[in-house]
Amino acid sequence: MTRVASQLTFCSPQQILRRTVVEQDEQNRITRLFSLDGSPVESAQTLFFDGILSRGIVSLKENKFPGTVDQLLADYLYIDISTQLPVEKIRPNGKPLLLDFGTSSPDKINSQLEALAPALTTFSVFDIIAAGVYYPLILLGLQAELTVKCCTSVLIWENVDLVHMCITGKTRIRRIN
Repeated sequence: MTRVASQLTFCSPQQILRRTVVEQDEQNRITRLFSLDGSPVESAQTLFFDGILSRGIVSLKENKFPGTVDQLLADYLYIDISTQLPVEKIRPNGKPLLLDFGTSSPDKINSQLEALAPALTTFSVFDIIAAGVYYPLILLGLQAELTVKCCTSVLIWENVDLVHMCITGKTRIRRIN
């Protein structure tokens, strides 16, 4: 059993929890989500991290998305990071942002984040997490929310500007389990 907590936990774009513990079993299944605010004492054996907890990054390319790029562009602001990093600032166009890193490996993604951060300054960190985690899962027809009973890796998004809710050139993601 693993318990992790952070200032914020991204469950979905509509549900971002504060001071929440994510508990997982040995098969990476979420067994409980509970608030630290309702506990008079700290939860035993809980690892505390500075940043935002989320499900693991999902790549449409890595998971062989059956649709086409044209279908993605119709509904999303789709950016394929795996082929080329954007050199100019990406502007919102009213559609949800969808980032495809071409991998789910935090180490490979981290090598791109520093160069990517200046292009994403018009998006909140939650838009960026949803773009790499939530929306790809929806397109693949999978459970997208971080909920009890879902089986997932848990990431911590570190060195995030929590005052302005944006990523920085030093933002990194790390797999907790």
